[in-house]
Amino acid sequence: ISRYYGLKHTSFSPLDGLDMVRRAATGKETYEYHVKIVPTIYQDSSFASQEFFGYQFTASQKSFELNAHGMRVLPAIWFKYQLTPITVKYTLKSKPLYHFITTVCAIVGGTFTVAGIIDSLLFTAHEVFRKMEMGKLS
Repeated sequence: ISRYYGLKHTSFSPLDGLDMVRRAATGKETYEYHVKIVPTIYQDSSFASQEFFGYQFTASQKSFELNAHGMRVLPAIWFKYQLTPITVKYTLKSKPLYHFITTVCAIVGGTFTVAGIIDSLLFTAHEVFRKMEMGKLS
């Protein structure tokens, strides 16, 4: 998959890479881990059409200390998973040859147009200076 879609990291743990801020543990902290999972299909649109099935996810965490005004508070840890019912589909498509040809023609045409404008400006300026030297500028 990484060859086709440029994936740089594959992990089987959604909580890998979460930055944890450590505080002094008091024994009353509650930790919450939220994971949202989206089913994903990667499709190659070449002659041998292949589909790769996988998942994307986002993960976050938070920790907080409960204060029950003098009552006993038990520490807790929560893992909350949310599975999305919508599937994301990425399709790899190459651009056709006529797209390249059209782009090259646009660049060449634009270059000739700008060159024509510059040539016209230089010619007009040269004619004005020549008439001014001859004293025929009216």
